[in-house]
Amino acid sequence: MRSIWTVWRCRYSPLAGDLLANSMLPGNAMNGSGWCIFVYNLAPETEENVLWQLFGPFGAVQSVKVIRDLQTNKCKGFGFVTMTNYDEAVVAIQSLNGYTLGNRVLQVSFKTNKSKAT
Repeated sequence: MRSIWTVWRCRYSPLAGDLLANSMLPGNAMNGSGWCIFVYNLAPETEENVLWQLFGPFGAVQSVKVIRDLQTNKCKGFGFVTMTNYDEAVVAIQSLNGYTLGNRVLQVSFKTNKSKAT
């Protein structure tokens, strides 16, 4: 069972266009960071607006990022959504994990810090 302490809070830097991981702290988002949600099994044609539309009804979405192949500019099958409120993020994950989008079943979870096994 994963502890809440394995969850990373993250946000996207508009300047770097990169995912920034902040140390995990319980409670509400601080300093503009939010709760980072990993969305897997997206179709190659998926655009950011799809994630905004999916997650928006659950609460405040700070940012979305579809990860793309640099050569084809198609979605690599996953993306990230950053939500401001933890409780809203939990409801979004519970509601959208297993949701069928097109002909694909989404896998939705908090982004976790994966460490290498020794």
